[in-house]
Amino acid sequence: MAQCRLCPLSYGAAMTSSETCNTLDYKGFCDFVEAGKPIENAELEANWLEGKDLTDIEFKNCYFEPESEFDSVDFRNSRWKDTEFAACTFKNCDLREATFENCGFYFATTRAGSSFRHCDLSDVEFHSCDLRISSFPFAHLFCVSFQNCRMGGTFFEGSDFGKSMGARALKPRASFTDCQMAYASLNDLDLDDAIMTDCDLSNTNLSNTSLSGADLQRSSIEYAETDRLNLSYADLRGGQIGTLLLQTLSGYRGLMISANQQHLLLTGLGIKVEPD
Repeated sequence: MAQCRLCPLSYGAAMTSSETCNTLDYKGFCDFVEAGKPIENAELEANWLEGKDLTDIEFKNCYFEPESEFDSVDFRNSRWKDTEFAACTFKNCDLREATFENCGFYFATTRAGSSFRHCDLSDVEFHSCDLRISSFPFAHLFCVSFQNCRMGGTFFEGSDFGKSMGARALKPRASFTDCQMAYASLNDLDLDDAIMTDCDLSNTNLSNTSLSGADLQRSSIEYAETDRLNLSYADLRGGQIGTLLLQTLSGYRGLMISANQQHLLLTGLGIKVEPD
């Protein structure tokens, strides 16, 4: 039986009229899930979630042991707030339409992030989460949304932001707003039309990635690796572009910039700009 690390209450606490819990054993957890009641202030075990229908169940201020593993768990439509998943591994999990608010996926002790390998994160929302050094290898991320998240050093190796519906392929969709993404690996990706506003993308690897039509307003791509990056029709107005080298891009037709950014692009082309 898992004991809550947050509450001093004794074991065996029954469900209360307020429909919250403080300590749970596996049976109590199952009872809450079956009743569709919120689970709060509880230390949980990863294997308790296996085979459970977590639809519309809210978890608040919960805790999993660092480096816990979730294998093929169905998280669909579940809601998580103020919950710790420190350096946890998610393998082949279905997280579609789940929401995570103020959740921690980074483990400071080992400086490790969480992994979402071969997971479906379509329509998942991350709000104010710590996802530093987390990885999303070969994950499905159609319509994923990251808002005000710490994402420094994240890896998106082989991630797919599009979606196939039978013979029809939907265009990639992704939203990153007000996120700290310095040193992230975003190379070799299709991020056409992505929203990446107010983000710190400095020192990121964007090589061989397509950001055609993407909204990058007020974002920084200073010192980013941009070899073969496609910025056709992207919007970089109000952002920090550093010495972006147009000649290394795979495309920049229709690129939008602010007037005060143009001298930086010209300098990158070896053109000397002097005042009138």
